[in-house]
Amino acid sequence: MVNMIHGTGVRTIADDQTWRYGEQLPGTVSITLDLATFSNATKTKKEKYLTGMDDSATEVYIKSGLPLALITSGASEGLYGPYDPEASDGRQERVAGLLESQIKVNVTVGGWEVEDSEVVGMRFRGNVIVKNLPVVPAETVAWNGDFVSVDPETGTTKRLPNTVAAAAVPGVGA
Repeated sequence: MVNMIHGTGVRTIADDQTWRYGEQLPGTVSITLDLATFSNATKTKKEKYLTGMDDSATEVYIKSGLPLALITSGASEGLYGPYDPEASDGRQERVAGLLESQIKVNVTVGGWEVEDSEVVGMRFRGNVIVKNLPVVPAETVAWNGDFVSVDPETGTTKRLPNTVAAAAVPGVGA
């Protein structure tokens, strides 16, 4: 006798936005993700980048607040992926911004597809609780934009290192 098991992989996922501190000023731009930087990541990295992941999942979610970085070399040059100090395609250089909202990704036989579009919102300024980000960059990592780290327990604030004026972020300013 053969037992057949069918799993839909459907899950209800809560969007953890505890990385945000207070009301956010306007400060997002549209960018395009390279989904291969997520789907080809190691299992350990996927666990940090994604929620809803398991062997039978037909949909997963890229976590909001994930530090994103610009890909500056290779076939995906000009696209964005998760900041990764171990990358060699430019994503190791600096944090460009944070993924504004959780993104639903359909896992299909043909690969990964963002439910609506690979064009997503990236936050380039705001007050954040860095320790609550899905991936916490080292304190020495350079950030684009204008971010302030807030410690709600002590009330201390610190501008994140090597920030640049918002006009230097693609699509903002001129």
